[in-house]
Amino acid sequence: MSSTVVQVVENYIQAVRTNDPSLVALHPDVIGEFPTNTYRGASSFLAALEPFSRIVKHIEVTRLVVEGEHCVALMNIDTLFGPIAFAEYIQVVQGQIVYVRGYYDPRPIVNAQSPPSSLPVGA
Repeated sequence: MSSTVVQVVENYIQAVRTNDPSLVALHPDVIGEFPTNTYRGASSFLAALEPFSRIVKHIEVTRLVVEGEHCVALMNIDTLFGPIAFAEYIQVVQGQIVYVRGYYDPRPIVNAQSPPSSLPVGA
């Protein structure tokens, strides 16, 4: 079971690296919870993959911790907005991702998407 979980998780990470959703084995009812949004269902989850993949420059996986159907991926993600330390808890059942919980500080992304407070809106 652990080797299947590792392969599914590695494919998921590669899908983010390359913006290739065909690599991701998602359960149709997958739930993805992240600091800025929750995605319910494979189509919602995949729709969020593309915009995130566009800001990713590099992903370094520092550790995968696997126990049964559970995996924690510790990563350093270099983005257009700077480096982000990232941890994801991923549950894989029968070769499909059923749940993802991402842990990261969203401020570099959120702050880059809104105008600085010292500039007038539309500047």
